[in-house]
Amino acid sequence: MGLIHKTKFVPFIDVAASGTPSWKQIKRSTTFSLAFNPQTKTFDFISSENPEEEVDSYQPALSQSLTMFDDEEDFKTIFDMCFNLPTGGDAHKNILLVFYASKYTTSVETPVTYYKAWQVDSVVKLGTLDSVNQSIDFDLALNNHDTGAVTVAEGVPTWVAGTWDGDTFTPAA
Repeated sequence: MGLIHKTKFVPFIDVAASGTPSWKQIKRSTTFSLAFNPQTKTFDFISSENPEEEVDSYQPALSQSLTMFDDEEDFKTIFDMCFNLPTGGDAHKNILLVFYASKYTTSVETPVTYYKAWQVDSVVKLGTLDSVNQSIDFDLALNNHDTGAVTVAEGVPTWVAGTWDGDTFTPAA
């Protein structure tokens, strides 16, 4: 038994202009706060003395505070957005959240390790560029996420569509 370290939850941002994703890790953030933001409904059933609340859906968001290193791809991507102030569809970026703490390794001749992951259409909501603290704060509104896995070769993640059943992953056909 042990604690799960912060390096086991890793966000990547697609820096490609279009087409095939080019995943770059958001490396220099000092914050990783994944808020699930449950959306609830309250029902006042005639059979209950008090109203009851049920979870209807989730609206997850990931807060980031990116330290500004000018030679890092994560900074270049986010600063470009700060400079251009995109709105609408231009404020969307594909995000890959990899949960390295959860993995499944196949038991075949050439084993493959799959890590739990979400691939997400995200809205980048710019917050504050703080030149004194050398940081850019922003939130990723995690819309329409696909649940699947990634494999990793030479530090580069590759998305694999499929389903998880507990700790067992089955790639899509």
